[in-house]
Amino acid sequence: MKKVLFLIFFAAISANTFSQTITQTIRGQVFDQSTQEPLPFCTVFIEDSDPVVGTTTNDHGAFELLNVPVGRRILRVSMVGYESYIVNDLIVSSGREVNLQINLRPTSSELAEVVVTTRKDNPQNSMVTLSGRQFTVEETERYAGGLNDPARLASSFAGVATPSVGSNGISVRGNNPNGLLWQIEGVEVPNPNHFANLSVVGGGMLTAISNQIMGNSDFYTGAFPAEYGNASSGVFDIHLRTGNSKRREYTLQAGILGVDFATEGPFIKGEEASYIMNYRYSTMALVSPLLPDNAGVLKYQDLAFKSVFPTQNSGTFTFWGIGAFDGVDMVAADSVDWKADFDRENSSTSLYLYATGLSHQLRLGSRTFVRSAISTSGDGLSHSETRLGFIDLQENPYSKVKNHSGRVSLQSRIQHHFSDKHVNRTGFRYSYIYYNVGIEKALAEGTSPVPFADGKGETGLFQVYTQSTYRILPDLELNMGINTQLLLLNNSFSVEPRVGIKYHLNENQNLAMAYGVHSRVEQLPLYFVVIDGEQPNKDLDLMRNQHFILSWNMRLSPYLRLQIEPYYQRLTNIPVSPDGYLASVNFMEEIFFNDHLVNKGIGRNLGIDFTFEQFLNRGFYYLFTTSLFDSKYKTPDGVERNTRFNRNYVINFLTGKEWVVGQDNNNLLSAGIRLNYMGGLRKEPVNMEESLLAGEVIYGETYGNLAFDKQHSDMPIISVSLSYRKNRPRYSSVWSLQILNMLAAKEFNSHYYHLKDETIESRYEGIMIPNISYRIEF
Repeated sequence: MKKVLFLIFFAAISANTFSQTITQTIRGQVFDQSTQEPLPFCTVFIEDSDPVVGTTTNDHGAFELLNVPVGRRILRVSMVGYESYIVNDLIVSSGREVNLQINLRPTSSELAEVVVTTRKDNPQNSMVTLSGRQFTVEETERYAGGLNDPARLASSFAGVATPSVGSNGISVRGNNPNGLLWQIEGVEVPNPNHFANLSVVGGGMLTAISNQIMGNSDFYTGAFPAEYGNASSGVFDIHLRTGNSKRREYTLQAGILGVDFATEGPFIKGEEASYIMNYRYSTMALVSPLLPDNAGVLKYQDLAFKSVFPTQNSGTFTFWGIGAFDGVDMVAADSVDWKADFDRENSSTSLYLYATGLSHQLRLGSRTFVRSAISTSGDGLSHSETRLGFIDLQENPYSKVKNHSGRVSLQSRIQHHFSDKHVNRTGFRYSYIYYNVGIEKALAEGTSPVPFADGKGETGLFQVYTQSTYRILPDLELNMGINTQLLLLNNSFSVEPRVGIKYHLNENQNLAMAYGVHSRVEQLPLYFVVIDGEQPNKDLDLMRNQHFILSWNMRLSPYLRLQIEPYYQRLTNIPVSPDGYLASVNFMEEIFFNDHLVNKGIGRNLGIDFTFEQFLNRGFYYLFTTSLFDSKYKTPDGVERNTRFNRNYVINFLTGKEWVVGQDNNNLLSAGIRLNYMGGLRKEPVNMEESLLAGEVIYGETYGNLAFDKQHSDMPIISVSLSYRKNRPRYSSVWSLQILNMLAAKEFNSHYYHLKDETIESRYEGIMIPNISYRIEF
């Protein structure tokens, strides 16, 4: 009998020990989207919870949900007079509390309550009419091919193509990747990627913003609102996560790509001020002492932080920043192994970028708020290269680059809620820009390098904009505005109207159209090209890109949507060669560019984007996108050519499944796969006769070979992801495997002169990028 009682007691204790539901806390604050006024008495609850987990917001719009079971949860926020807000795929883990900032949009008095979700077809910016999408950090981890990188995640969206597997640069609707605007916390920043602009202008190798600190953000592919200036193709509007103001939390992560440490919490317990910080260091740099000298190890590190200081009557202050430092040294191979000039080169390359800002948001009454910021940012490249002589093996200077620029910016905007039907946002940005550009390269073997670009000084970029949202009818919404920008370097001035209109056919589908003029300043070295002691490109005007877009968006079910967007873009003032095929729309990495350009090029991008998507539902999701497009340009010779980025089509299909596992369903297993199939990049023809005489590759249209007329082979890229999240009472851990281009599909890299065979050869590379990582949150 005693044995039986003991077994019953042991079973009861075991059930209590090993069969417990692990819970976590969800905190947040709810605001009026138009006025940023905190909303009290909102209803907040977890759907399908039993018993119901719910609460209401307090006088400051804050809420706290206790004892929420870990796993995927559906959160609903509602209030009379506002559109309901639903988060369908919120992940709750034991190692980190969930902190949310929620904006509710007022409804028209003529409308019944409407349900709006945070799914990716709803950007956070309410003044976006179409071609906008929200993305989450969790998706960069879950979607195959994302590699925790927002740019690589965006390559699965309609209208987006990647120039190469090794770069995270993106070409939006046939445009040059340099046309993309990067913003962090509403401030324009330099390209925030490691090894930025080396292989692709506008891209890099991987993001310099760790997923530990990034929050939900927006991505736009065309006709974006007037507040976004200095962008000709698309916009990344990135937000950093706000740290937990109630308790301190920590994250450690180690993987093939890097080692991270993150911390967040209140500055003083019991107060609302909070911080979050993340530091990352390259894993390859850690093991570099064990590798050969000529391994070409990519070394990088980055730091990001955000501090928030709410006050009682003086608004909210936010201090944030990011920084990155990169370096790579290359050592020449043994002379018996020389095949091309790059085998006999010694080089040292270092890059850096930084951006930091102090912003202030203040409510003026119940209908108006002002957001202002002062920021400083910059980036730089230092590069030196020597070549070993063929006979004496002595080092001879070959090239030297210094390309440094920075800016100090002041910006402010005021948003006023005139009525339920009209909201206006008006603001300005001024950036004081300073630069130091010096680029040199030898023109022949054994000669001293000569200037290719040279400039040192300061200039400015001034922008003013205003935009409004009008609800003309209960189902008809108009967004319109205008942006103006002035580049003080050469007084280039651009007036850019923007307008969009959306009609809700019913609660499940809408039609929309938008028009906008967009422009972007070129890379600074282009303005300071030196030819015969002159700088002929210094007066280059801004290229302009007019976007015309139609959109049909339909919800086939609560979790399934279809979107079709045909578009047309007209490009004018393209910087082109006066008597050749060169054009800025084709630039990849033109560090040693040294040609005269004039604003006499025109172009057009024509295409249609399809998106068919099932959001995460019962552990299953998929995304199918197809982009069909044609991108062409003309130079003064009147010949129409393809642009380099005219791939003609991009097809993406990704899918994934999650399983709730573990004795008490506390853990999560996730797997995903993605196929990215693209038409090949366009070929730039090689002038064979001149190349063989010079002993180096020289491009040119000879024997009727029109530039970019032919294509390289199509690119099928298969990527996979696998992760396992384990929730313990005091911490959670995640094992993750991500492989980009798992079949190592080869793509064209470059042409080179073969030193032994004295021929021009093509170089192809099959780059597979694996990342195995382990993360613990506590």
